[in-house]
Amino acid sequence: MEQETKPLPGKLVVFLFGETGMNLETSDIVEIKTGKSAPSYPDVIPKQKVIKVEQRRSDGVEVDFVVKAYLPDVVVVEASLDMDDILSDSTLELKRSLINECRKVLGEFGCDPQFDEEYSVYCISGYSGDPEVYLSLYGDKIAAFLKNERIQLDEEEVQSTLSTYLKYGKDDITIVDWDGAFIFDSSGDFDSNIELFEIANLQLLKSRILDYDLDERLEKTLRLMGVSKRLPIIRAGEVRRVVKEIIEIRTQSILESEAVERNIKLIGDWYSAKLYSLISKKFHLESWKAEIKEKLDTLEDVYTMATENFSVSYRATLEFIILGGWLLLLILYVGEFFLPRWFK
Repeated sequence: MEQETKPLPGKLVVFLFGETGMNLETSDIVEIKTGKSAPSYPDVIPKQKVIKVEQRRSDGVEVDFVVKAYLPDVVVVEASLDMDDILSDSTLELKRSLINECRKVLGEFGCDPQFDEEYSVYCISGYSGDPEVYLSLYGDKIAAFLKNERIQLDEEEVQSTLSTYLKYGKDDITIVDWDGAFIFDSSGDFDSNIELFEIANLQLLKSRILDYDLDERLEKTLRLMGVSKRLPIIRAGEVRRVVKEIIEIRTQSILESEAVERNIKLIGDWYSAKLYSLISKKFHLESWKAEIKEKLDTLEDVYTMATENFSVSYRATLEFIILGGWLLLLILYVGEFFLPRWFK
């Protein structure tokens, strides 16, 4: 006989990241407080700055929206809503409506719709006892919501999804997946966890954009190399322009890669460090890092080959000029020796 379950009250939080070319400078910094262990030294993680707070109506309900910035160029739109039953059949549709509303806000900042990152967090509080009991009661539904699925998942898939979690206190548990997370915390300490999910999405967004830019730059570099092979050896100025452009591409890519790496410095046994490590594994951030490094290495190899080819071309040009000069001198010498005799 199927066990009867009661409505599960909770808070739905969705957020969407985008990159803009607008000036996001603002003075209101978001300070996140948490009761769990966290790094004590400053600037360990990038700070969020509030741009605006407002309410919008979505699907007939008032939703709180907060627009924040990670300077200099990333916008995050966060929508939150208290629900009587967070596992209701209508939740996924409501979540999609909130994401679409967040996307409209990103559009107001001129963010590229090709590159955005969305994530959903289901927050449950106000209970007593070990929250793992909720996994036995609602595990199938929780796993389906994390996968954005309306169908019933296979038991093995459910267990695999619920196995990626962090349990810190007796009355809390955080389940992490690619598209969303469930946070059970009886005291309602959600903000610090949500901040870590947002930072991980910031890293993912930056990595995706840099990876795409590197592909574009590698293609451009190869085109420049192709043009340089067709250049006449006397067009040294054009060759220098090509080399300069390759150097600029490589330098800019390295700086952007280092900027991605600088954004987060969470290590050790803090709760926040453990949770961020779990999120990073689920987001495959290390794989993105390795992919970017490989493309930077490729760009460096192309730059090295280009420099060597251009050096060879430059030396060949000098040798051609020197040989031409000797040939001209030889012609003048022969002319000076024979011409007077021919006209006697």
